[in-house]
Amino acid sequence: MMSDILLNEENGILTVMMNAPKNNLMTTQFHEEFETVMEEVQMRAGRGGIRGMIISGSGRHFCVGADVDALEERSAKEVYDDTTGKLPESHIRQKRHFTFLRELPFPVVSVVTGFCIGSGSEIALNCHYRIVEKGARIGQPESTFGILPGLGGIARNIELCGMKNAYEMVMTGRLFPSEEACEMGWGDILTDKKQGLAEAYSLIDFISESCGEFSPAEYRRYIQLYKNRGD
Repeated sequence: MMSDILLNEENGILTVMMNAPKNNLMTTQFHEEFETVMEEVQMRAGRGGIRGMIISGSGRHFCVGADVDALEERSAKEVYDDTTGKLPESHIRQKRHFTFLRELPFPVVSVVTGFCIGSGSEIALNCHYRIVEKGARIGQPESTFGILPGLGGIARNIELCGMKNAYEMVMTGRLFPSEEACEMGWGDILTDKKQGLAEAYSLIDFISESCGEFSPAEYRRYIQLYKNRGD
């Protein structure tokens, strides 16, 4: 059976390629494999020697988000217990495998192509950087079927785009074109089609060669240095 998530390493750079059917539809199998791969990423990070990581989709689209049927089934099981004030352990585990990306000790870059929506957008949001190819469409449509992003997307949207833009994205469910997503701060770099991966490698090479030891807290400084190189 073909894997939904492919992990490779070359020259100190990890690549995570989402390779699931139906434009990387996030089924139960997808989430299980994603969690397994992220555990491996965390192990490799602990061993050192990693200069960066790139997350991308294998086809035209980065990720079309959660399978609605699987999401409804999972949501029915993950009920908040107001007697204890605790969230379901399965939700906590799943969210951790998304949000830990921004804490890794090397730059994590998503290359956004085609649709990048819902939980797929939350993967990209939790990376340090988002390189967006022209023609991509970005959004959080969860509110249109009665739920809100639950894997770090709301807080990260506010951090990157500001409250007003984050509110519009989350509450309207509108899909934003690539240019607008970059203008509002969601995306860091806009590239032509099929140029995103090369830009991601260039960014990681620049940070590892010119910026010393990577500190997640200073992620904004590194991208500014990269954009201003040569000035």
